[in-house]
Amino acid sequence: MSDIIDKDEILSALISESAISEIVDKVLKILRGLVSAENGIIGALIATPEGFPIASYPPEVFREEAKVSAAIAAIFATSERNALDVAREHVDYVAIKTEKRYILLRLVGEDHILSVITDEKAKLGIVMRDINKAIEQLKKILARKPSG
Repeated sequence: MSDIIDKDEILSALISESAISEIVDKVLKILRGLVSAENGIIGALIATPEGFPIASYPPEVFREEAKVSAAIAAIFATSERNALDVAREHVDYVAIKTEKRYILLRLVGEDHILSVITDEKAKLGIVMRDINKAIEQLKKILARKPSG
């Protein structure tokens, strides 16, 4: 067995890393647009259903991105399980109202969850409209598999 690493393996890894970085950059652009739309959204995060963070904006809202992603995944999975048990239907979105904010969770395709935090004055109809637009854009980007 040889300890020599094949240059094609290295090149393949670099290309995959570059493609993933490009996808994350595109996701961040969509999240920035969602937050800057003056609709009451103060932060947005994309995570996997397993709880792994993909991207978030702005960074100061999600200081503990991994912990938040894990919590989002747990909340969404529990809500889905309960909806199936009680209503025999899938969850469209999860809304959490705190004293000063709303936290909204929506599935993006089957492999990602979008979490949005709003201020207390946000108009949820407008927020949901903007979330739906962002989800359509995110689905196109996240459906692409990095080549490599």
